[in-house]
Amino acid sequence: MAAIRGEPVDRVPVSFWLHNHAQENTAQALAAETVRLHHTFGWDFLKPQSRALCFAEMWGQQLEYSGQRTVAPAISRFALRDARELGSLQPADARTGALAEQLQALRAIRAAVGADVPIVATLFAPLMVATYMTPGRRDEILRLMREEPAKLDHGLAAICETLTQYARDCIDAGVDGIFYATTVATQPLISEAECKRFQRQYDQAIFKAVQSAPFNIMHVCGDHTRFEEFVDYPVSVFSWATTPGNPALTQARKLTGRAVLGGLPGKPQISGMQPEALVERARASIAETGGRGHLLGPDCSINPGTPDALLHAVNEALAVKPAQGTARSNG
Repeated sequence: MAAIRGEPVDRVPVSFWLHNHAQENTAQALAAETVRLHHTFGWDFLKPQSRALCFAEMWGQQLEYSGQRTVAPAISRFALRDARELGSLQPADARTGALAEQLQALRAIRAAVGADVPIVATLFAPLMVATYMTPGRRDEILRLMREEPAKLDHGLAAICETLTQYARDCIDAGVDGIFYATTVATQPLISEAECKRFQRQYDQAIFKAVQSAPFNIMHVCGDHTRFEEFVDYPVSVFSWATTPGNPALTQARKLTGRAVLGGLPGKPQISGMQPEALVERARASIAETGGRGHLLGPDCSINPGTPDALLHAVNEALAVKPAQGTARSNG
């Protein structure tokens, strides 16, 4: 939390997050896998990696699980037959179904790791959720944006209402903030005006519901993002990929005045790296920021099959000690 405030720290905090597709399909399994990672690596904060489609499941998306750690579930039924059905979408009850399951997992994780380990719950922006709901995926949503924008607005409002309730419930479940992600806010995909209409207004509604949380993170995914559209968001931390068309860590700190999360590659690059190269990348990013207002983490989630040796190497370089035992808390 000192790093978030830009204060001096004994070392830069570090965390990673990754799917385990065999262990994220029930609340109990997701909680157990998150706690296992905590005890194995002792990361300074936890981002439980719920399955990416849990939000779309609230409107009837159905999955076929692979049972394998590295193989994502297949979609057996989409929530919508086509994007135009967003024009009649109704809000879902965030305390039921897949989101109730996520809340159960968050409560279990908090009880297991104790009150002193920061936890952030993953939320996707409504526009991002919409891209998972139809067979045409992102291209179909972008087409609706330009041809029948009122229908998209209606659907996004329904998704936003659902996620706003879920965000509040996550805080009530004991997490310290939300990790709020979008994959659509890039220059090749949407214009500045489209970003303001279909991204920003819904983001702001959700952040307003959790504005008192101390550890809210805005994650803008992709190359050539519209990062400038997010710099005034009411969050504590910004996360993005330091890839072509995006700001460097120090540039983003100057633009936002907030802490930055990043400095390490995400998938697919990280899984093929040697430990020495990853450690050098970590040290270089810390040198860039001077270790102030910096949380060390990946550009995005890392490969499910990333070797433990890579992650242990970063821990050893930063003197991170694995957690011991099982703490308990009423949190």
